[in-house]
Amino acid sequence: MGSGRAKVPLDEEKEAPADTKLDPEPASPQQSQSERRRLGRMRGVPRGGKAGYAGEDSTWSRDRLSRHHIISAHHFAESAEAIEDSDSDDIPQEEKWRYRAYVTASVLSAAAFLQASINELYLELQKLSESGQPQLRRELAELVRVWPQIVRAPVLQKYQHALSVADADQYNETRMPYVDADSLVRLRDALLSYQAEWDDSRGKHQTLEKRLAKKFPPSPLVSSQRPWFPDRCLGAGCAKWAVQTVQVFTNDFYQRMALPGRPLVGGEGPA
Repeated sequence: MGSGRAKVPLDEEKEAPADTKLDPEPASPQQSQSERRRLGRMRGVPRGGKAGYAGEDSTWSRDRLSRHHIISAHHFAESAEAIEDSDSDDIPQEEKWRYRAYVTASVLSAAAFLQASINELYLELQKLSESGQPQLRRELAELVRVWPQIVRAPVLQKYQHALSVADADQYNETRMPYVDADSLVRLRDALLSYQAEWDDSRGKHQTLEKRLAKKFPPSPLVSSQRPWFPDRCLGAGCAKWAVQTVQVFTNDFYQRMALPGRPLVGGEGPA
């Protein structure tokens, strides 16, 4: 996300054509993972673009809370960046509180996008399964069957389980993009269950700082003498990192599943 502001209309999404399918041809059990992913790209499956532009015509459903979450996260990140970039040397305290609110909201909305995105995949597959869609891939139909067993799993494990059921490449949890997605979830959890332990005897906040301090610059509106979390952590850099993290992670997930990518906001569409 640069300084340019992508104008993202918030009007309702257009409904996809009735004959739009997740996969026009069933995959045989013998097909390799790489072959299924290659075919998923070649079969004319609509792919997402910028939300509000190409993404309007390639979404599968009008009921997409994930789209609203990612647009909100992007908006809040841009709003925080605008305050950081202001020429004023003396930002009023009220404006600083607004700035902190924007960053916090961006992080929470980005994490909500992760959760909504995987839940919506299941709901869409369930709709297709119940409609008797004859060409729904076997492994995708299987995800509908096992979903009740994984619905209460932590959000990133839902993605891992889905990949496992689809016989696709699961994430290496020690490598990107999983590591950043996991760090975002940890940051979200820290914001939701924050305890004012400045000495932090249990080391949780220091661990968070070690994971994230090099991912984005600290807030320039906060003294370097303040604790890294939450004070210096919650800046526009953090907000922009959160938006980018979930978009990279979910687009990678849909590529692994050989399914259309989600529309992105403030950048290029899925590859």
